[in-house]
Amino acid sequence: MSKKQPLYPHIPKNKVQRMPQTLDGNGTKDEIYLHITREEVTETILRSLVQARVLLPDETARYRKVLEGYDNMTLLKVLVHSHELLEV
Repeated sequence: MSKKQPLYPHIPKNKVQRMPQTLDGNGTKDEIYLHITREEVTETILRSLVQARVLLPDETARYRKVLEGYDNMTLLKVLVHSHELLEV
């Protein structure tokens, strides 16, 4: 198995870093950065799709290979969409 590679290596190693609050027109807004690996994102996507009954458990190995071919931004978009399927 390959070494875990962070999606965004420029983000600090700790899992979540809270940035200073910035003011916007409606009050305050917090910004956060997450440090997650491609492997964590892939596992979360697969788990969400199986729970949403979009993907059969037997198909996870095949779809994992599909996800490996995606660039980081596309992988994050799939992560968001797979989570949205759970909310429906």
